Amino acid sequence: MTLLYDSILLAITAWVYVHILMDRGMILEWWGKLLTRLPEKIADPLGLCEYCVGGQFALWYYLYYNLNEYSVVNHIIFISLTIFLIEVINYGSKAVKLKG
Repeated sequence: MTLLYDSILLAITAWVYVHILMDRGMILEWWGKLLTRLPEKIADPLGLCEYCVGGQFALWYYLYYNLNEYSVVNHIIFISLTIFLIEVINYGSKAVKLKG
């Protein structure tokens, strides 16, 4: 259960980082502008792609907190779940914009 909770928190954090904090007028706007000057393969994992950022968060989070009882299958599932939850957040945010 704790991995599900952690995955939800990581997905929300990645989404907020990419879509809110780097938006115009926000605290990390400068970082977003800098990333747009870099090649896509470098810029996406650093902040231009919420899936890439969420996958990175999940990859390193799982390694750090589960190194003593590591399971490659659980690691892949954890990363996949985090990326899937970001897709759910994206779907919900698009639905809210359509109504708005």
